[in-house]
Amino acid sequence: MNLRSLFVSTLAASALLLTASANAHDPSLHEDHAPPEAKAKPVNCKQLADNVHFSNDMGDPDIKALKTKCDAEQKANAEPVPGKIK
Repeated sequence: MNLRSLFVSTLAASALLLTASANAHDPSLHEDHAPPEAKAKPVNCKQLADNVHFSNDMGDPDIKALKTKCDAEQKANAEPVPGKIK
């Protein structure tokens, strides 16, 4: 009889420890999976080159026009001036 009570008490203690370790956690500790914030629209060529902070969505007509303008300015600055020797 002593062996049986030892077995039952050991089983009960094991079950108690197992249930004590399975605690639920607070769901508010999870990070919300919110969509990323929208990036600002660039208004000059320097901002257009900064893809980290500014949008580069070529589907937007304003950004597309700014890119065309910036590309034209860059090309004009890169062309050699006639008669000038490097």
